[in-house]
Order: sequence, then structure tokens, then C-alpha cells
Amino acid sequence: ALLRESSLFGVLSLLTGQRSDRFYHAVAFTRVEMVTAPATSVRAAIEADTTVGLKQLQGLSSRILQTETMIETLTHRDMSSRLVSFLLVLCRDFGVPGD
Repeated sequence: ALLRESSLFGVLSLLTGQRSDRFYHAVAFTRVEMVTAPATSVRAAIEADTTVGLKQLQGLSSRILQTETMIETLTHRDMSSRLVSFLLVLCRDFGVPGD
């Protein structure tokens, strides 16, 4: 996944309540600050303030849409079509307007 500022990752086990054997790996292309929080603290924050849960839901929904777009992109038959589709996704999601 390509993540934006204030994005969350590694939260699936928090939502399912099941321990995950999945390990997460991140590579930053720019300077970042990463913050970790225990699942119990995140759960308590969601229960105390519904806007925290809503923000998390928005982030996860965005990730689902990004995944669906990538699946659609990868289903193109030839490599050049896949590349063009992927570049368009990158432009749409991370592009910066210029001259």
C-alpha cells in the first residue's frame, strides 16, 4: 500500500480481536514520524471519542478503495496498459499540480 500522511497500518487484528501472525514492513520515501500504540489504548480512545473510530473507518475505507483500484489495474491484459493505469492512480492519489 502507498500511504499518505496520518495513515494507519497494522490495525486489522485490533478490529477483529484476533492476534495476527502478519508482520508489517514500511519503507519511507520521505521523512516520516511513526507512532505506535498498544491495541488496548487505541480501543479505549475509540470508545471514549467516536471521532477517533470514524477517522479509523475513513482510513480503512480509503485502503480498501486503493486495493480495489490496484486489483483493477493489475487485471489489464498487457504490461503497457497496467503501467499506464498504475501511473494514473499515482497521479490521482499523490500527484502535485504543476505547470
